[in-house]
Amino acid sequence: MAGDAWRADTLEELAKKAGIDPANLVKTVEEYNKGCEAGHDAGGKKPNNLRKIEKAPFWAGYAGMSVHHTMGGVVINTDTQVIDRHGQVIPGLHAVGEVTGGIHGSNRLGGNAIADIFTFGRLTGIAIANGK
Repeated sequence: MAGDAWRADTLEELAKKAGIDPANLVKTVEEYNKGCEAGHDAGGKKPNNLRKIEKAPFWAGYAGMSVHHTMGGVVINTDTQVIDRHGQVIPGLHAVGEVTGGIHGSNRLGGNAIADIFTFGRLTGIAIANGK
């Protein structure tokens, strides 16, 4: 094990293993369990997903934020040519896949990277073959 997940028979023991304050963990779990009983989670969890935390063994795992996707990217036209900040084509520069942003809009297309690569890669080949 890499040391980023812990198992314990009590919440206090789990907190110590995870390096957090036992009193805070117990209080947080108590508040969460009350929310489960009331059908409302202060953290925003949907009621049908609420499950009380009450039976050992208890588990905790490290979770941290990281950037795995950014919106936007370079703007391209339908021939995959890169467009500069003045709206002009940069001759000889094409872009495909997740580096692009202009055609994709403002929302993530999760799971579609392979389709993007093949589709825009093919369009790039056609554009270059046509002298663009």
